[in-house]
Order: sequence, then C-alpha cells, then structure tokens
Amino acid sequence: MADSENEGPVQEIGRVLKRIRTERNLSLETVAELTGVSKTMLGQIERGASSPTVTLLWKIARGLRLSLSSLLAVRADRISDPADIEKSIEPVYGEQKKMILYDIFPFDPVTGFEYFYIKMLPGVFHESGPHTALMEYIVVTQGTLILAVGEQIFSLTAPAKICFKPDIRHSYRNSTDSTVVFQNIMKY
Repeated sequence: MADSENEGPVQEIGRVLKRIRTERNLSLETVAELTGVSKTMLGQIERGASSPTVTLLWKIARGLRLSLSSLLAVRADRISDPADIEKSIEPVYGEQKKMILYDIFPFDPVTGFEYFYIKMLPGVFHESGPHTALMEYIVVTQGTLILAVGEQIFSLTAPAKICFKPDIRHSYRNSTDSTVVFQNIMKY
C-alpha cells in the first residue's frame, strides 16, 4: 500500500477501518457480524480494492458505533483551498454516484459535532437506518429535499431547516429534476 502522503480517499478509508478493527482486536468475521457487511467486502475496503458507498460506510459506522467522519479520516493538510469545498475535500459517493458527500468538519470529540455538505442529483433516494447521533440537523440551501423520519414526511424547499432524533429509520429523496444541496450536522 502507498504511504499515507500519496493515498487517495479509498485507501485512507481502508487504512482507518483496519486500524480501528486492529485497535479493538476484532476479526473481519466479527466486524461483518456487527455491521451486516460481508467479510469479503470489508477485506476489499481495507485493501483499498473497493470504493465503499455512503450507505456501506454508514452500516460500518453504526455497527462499530463510530461517527461516519471517523471512517472518512479527512486530513487537514490536504485542504489547499478552503473556499472551494468541491476542490479541497475528496467526496464520498452513494447511490450510483448521484449522492455526493463532503466531510467538511470531521467528528470532534470536544464539541460532539460532525458536519457534512451533501449534493443529491435528480431522482436520488438514500435511506439511513437508526444511528447513534443524539440529534441530526438538516439545512437545505438549494432545491427541495423530501425527508422521511419514521412515518413523517417533510418537504423542505431552500432555504429550510429541520432537526430530529436519528434513532429511527429515515430517508432523503430528491424527486425533482434539479440538484438538491443540504448541510447535515450530527450532534453526538
């Protein structure tokens, strides 16, 4: 594997996952049981041979009781132009690369927050199972986001905001033909 100076985001995620697994003295089989992600896929992620989707990373984070950003391991020294998010931070993709997540401020144990900038292209649906954050804050800055929290459905047209307890299944949908942009803040 390349040294960490030359790694891309896929290799960094794999390196971080392997480090966490090793520090906790967990086998790939145990992590597979905890997360619902196959042992084969976990091995591919650790080797940097597979690029995990946002959905897969959430499953791993939930199963290991981690913040999502702890798996993403954004390195501050890689950010060359903080004014341009899309050029300074490597995105993570989900749902056929039509959902693009930028880990702007990774989890900070002092503040208990992590902050994501998310773009959803037209027609994207993303479902999230319950997770350990105490509260999830959404700020829609472009387009209309359909948010389902349990049985409740919210149509959020920019500018709009909402917060909810993410301890139940929830989903995000872009039913329009325009891109939706929103900020997602997790409080742990």
